[in-house]
Amino acid sequence: MSNVIVRNWRGDCAFWASLLAWTIVLPLLVYTIVTFWLTQWSLQDTPVSRMVQGGLGFLVIGIVAIWQFVGMWRASTAEKNPGRWGATRWFARGVATLIGAAGLLLLIPFPSGMISLYKDATDQDWVGLQGHTVSVDDKTLEIKGYLSWGVLGEVSRALAANPEIETVLLNSPGGHVGVGTRLHDEIKSRSLATYADELCASACTLAFLGGNPRTIRKGAKLGFHAVGGESANSIGAGTDKIRALYQAAEIPDAFIERVFATPTTSAWYPNQKELMGAHVVTDVVR
Repeated sequence: MSNVIVRNWRGDCAFWASLLAWTIVLPLLVYTIVTFWLTQWSLQDTPVSRMVQGGLGFLVIGIVAIWQFVGMWRASTAEKNPGRWGATRWFARGVATLIGAAGLLLLIPFPSGMISLYKDATDQDWVGLQGHTVSVDDKTLEIKGYLSWGVLGEVSRALAANPEIETVLLNSPGGHVGVGTRLHDEIKSRSLATYADELCASACTLAFLGGNPRTIRKGAKLGFHAVGGESANSIGAGTDKIRALYQAAEIPDAFIERVFATPTTSAWYPNQKELMGAHVVTDVVR
């Protein structure tokens, strides 16, 4: 394989093999696979992991675009193919130019995408700029404000430094869904209780469901809505993950479907009887 890569780069491959296989078929296949891979979204992803994936995709597409262009240009010179018609050679160069340009065009969104991911990772995005606090009071860890990616590190450090913590108090209007699912897993793995005394909505409810028991103060609200995302692919992946999370908590299907039927631009606030009946909440206190 390495020999083929070097030979094509030098323009030593057979003219039609270089044009059909290495200039047309391989680059278009690589472009399609990499683009599909980068548009796959998983709740296991973090901004940092997405930046790594994006960087790899950028390199692969860029390298293939340049490699096929240089190889075809060299293979279509009069020196390499002295008996080939000039029109044929220039046609091949034109195809190589178009394929190379297509690859480079695919790279245009990468810089802005990487900047956006960097802002997410460093809490410079909209969610991060809204602010949050993570504090410890005796055996209670309180998370207040929006669930930005920076919350995860603060919570992990607080739990490690305070092993006596038994309850996580959640007061948040939401944030990144990936943060909510990770908090859920962290809370569940440590067998912690969750408590909401004001508002816990959107991604916050995912963290809340990780607790056992799950308690709210009378008058507190839990708000739910469907999974949002930039594409049908990301919405589908998020919905599947969260459906599994609800089912693991033994939430009734009717409640789950009501959540997913609620648009992301609004929220459904079940009353406390509905929350208790669906096993979302295990107790209500005054």
